Amino acid sequence: MTTGCSSDPDPSQVAEDLTPQKAYTLIADKWAHGELNHFTVSFHSDTVIQCGIQNDLWKAVQTPHLGFTINTWQLTDAGRQVLFAIDLKESGKSHEVSLLGPYNLDVTGVGPGPQPDLRQATFRWEIDWNKAPAAMKACLPRFELSGTQTAIYKLNGQDWSLVSFLKPGEVLAPQPTDATPSILH
Repeated sequence: MTTGCSSDPDPSQVAEDLTPQKAYTLIADKWAHGELNHFTVSFHSDTVIQCGIQNDLWKAVQTPHLGFTINTWQLTDAGRQVLFAIDLKESGKSHEVSLLGPYNLDVTGVGPGPQPDLRQATFRWEIDWNKAPAAMKACLPRFELSGTQTAIYKLNGQDWSLVSFLKPGEVLAPQPTDATPSILH
């Protein structure tokens, strides 16, 4: 028998599976470097537009177009320190803001991904209210500044890396195992 030809992996070369703690650490590391750190929330408010103007988060912008004036809202320099993007509506319904954090994080589960080298972890995030900027606290409802996401991780050699977040509600179907028959047409 030839040494080194075994198909069994060397136990010292087998990567550890992704744990909730490792998933947490990888997300927190990305956020610490300003990556993948914005989440969008939708809410209804009749006062948020004026509050944001008064707290220098955004300003009104009027753009002439084909004889009409289009009114929109644009983040100020101070607003860009607090928010990633805004989509404010005149009606007070369905405002959307993309937050930059800071966040509290709780990984609630880790499961298989659609490929053997992928994992998905679900987590709950919320604004860290104790560290949130005063202008955010003044204008945005605390109970709306949270959500659930799914993160996708890929195994690269022996290490897991965070690849992306899915849209809320999206989950990738795990790859069928050998015990699960697949039907090909």
